[in-house]
Amino acid sequence: MDKTPKTAIRGMMFYVLALLVLGVLAGAAYTIYGHPADPSERPAADTIPQEAPAPQ
Repeated sequence: MDKTPKTAIRGMMFYVLALLVLGVLAGAAYTIYGHPADPSERPAADTIPQEAPAPQ
């Protein structure tokens, strides 16, 4: 069998690295900007009770 050319291996490594970088950037952008909020949905803070009932 012929050996795989080093340029092909280098190209595949570059491709995988580029995909990883794009994935990290997309994840960071999603974390910072988030998805558009649904106006009909209540905010999470409204669903948390302010005071817990006293134990009996």
